[in-house]
Amino acid sequence: MKPFKVTLLLALGIVSAVAVADGRESLEAAKEQGRNKSRYLKETKAAADTSDAIPKANVADFQKSVASILTKNCVACHGPKKAKGRLRIDQLNPDLLTGPDVEKWREVYNALSKSEMPPADESDYAISDTHRAIVVDWLSLELNKASLVRRSNKEHSSFRRLTKYEYDYALQDLLGLPYPLANKLPPESTTVDGFKNSSELLQISAMQFETYREIALKALKRATVSGPRPQPVTYIISMQHEMDHAGKKTKSLETSGSNKGKYKNQHHLLNRETGTAIQFSPGTAKPQAGAAAGPTPPVSPVVLVLPGESELKLNLERFLPDDGIMRVRIRAGRSSTNPDEYASLRLMLSAHTSNDANFTQVISQRDILVTATGDKPEFIHFDIPLSDIQRNPFRKLTTTFPRRDEFLHIRNVSNATGGEERLKVLIDYIEISAPFYEQWPPKTHTDIFFESKSKSDESIYGREVLNRFL
Repeated sequence: MKPFKVTLLLALGIVSAVAVADGRESLEAAKEQGRNKSRYLKETKAAADTSDAIPKANVADFQKSVASILTKNCVACHGPKKAKGRLRIDQLNPDLLTGPDVEKWREVYNALSKSEMPPADESDYAISDTHRAIVVDWLSLELNKASLVRRSNKEHSSFRRLTKYEYDYALQDLLGLPYPLANKLPPESTTVDGFKNSSELLQISAMQFETYREIALKALKRATVSGPRPQPVTYIISMQHEMDHAGKKTKSLETSGSNKGKYKNQHHLLNRETGTAIQFSPGTAKPQAGAAAGPTPPVSPVVLVLPGESELKLNLERFLPDDGIMRVRIRAGRSSTNPDEYASLRLMLSAHTSNDANFTQVISQRDILVTATGDKPEFIHFDIPLSDIQRNPFRKLTTTFPRRDEFLHIRNVSNATGGEERLKVLIDYIEISAPFYEQWPPKTHTDIFFESKSKSDESIYGREVLNRFL
């Protein structure tokens, strides 16, 4: 299957990484169904019927409907009184086949098709979906005809690479992976008129092509698997268990009386039924042999109370794998329903290898709001690609120095800063598992390598997979 995966990689890396803005010969082999779904790639009926037909510019439709839409919605900012980005739409030649303005029309097409223009804050010039579709359809057909003319004349065909965000979205959509994949790419430059997808700035060098290919290969490896299911490393932190096994020296806290407010900014364990509270220092968490990720234990009255801008720090030692997804499940609720206060959870990873060497980084893609009540807590989860984050470089050493530990921080990011009853996050259960798979083989794998009667014949099966993939 390895040679076939290489073939699939080439289809993914080349077709996706280097997008030809005006159509390419290699895309002509794509399925007709896919072409029909793409405004940009569909061809005129005349061009599809015969290769000898000479496309003609459809200036009549421009004058009949497109020109008035552009005048109403675009000329105010790109016309004689104001020419943002030095673009005068009123002066563009509507003949894209022989006129000199095809590249400027391409930028107009990109901005309109992605709803980047008119800007959202320019409500006076907002364009309706119907009018946007009229302009985009006309431009897509004219740009495609212009491409056919240039290819037939053997002129250089304009192309550009996908932007970072375009490539990221394309890979996620193609492979079904729900997290960023193109973080290795630098941010795009912006033109004077605010565009990030101008073909003039998106040329591609051999080094860039190789980077796009490496990202595609890495993404494909994440989406597909081979061999038996890897054994996950699973940590389970139950607050009920932590309180039941707290040492005799654990300090009890007053939850009423004159010292109640003394501990309001400290995280601690609280039995909500008895009112008993103790300090909580979790120490080193150990993976539990045979533990399964995903079960839903009964809600416990014992919770970790996590005030705003405080965090729980768990020492996971050095057992996390190098690759795969780390799934962090946290059952949490709010201590109050004050609508003016919010609380959300953020994950960080840190290592302190020596007095002079340490790091802390945010590893969650976004903060996740805690919306459930403390009486009816709900699970929230984070999926962290371990190979994309900074790790302790000494975690595999057999010596105890430099330190090999890795620490997971669960932080309450909140605007609740004052008051006796300010909002806190209440957590009764934490589960950490890596590598995590909801099923085996994962859906991302079976969506590509589906079941088929021809699976034993790699040549036939390969064609089936590529036809479905494209």
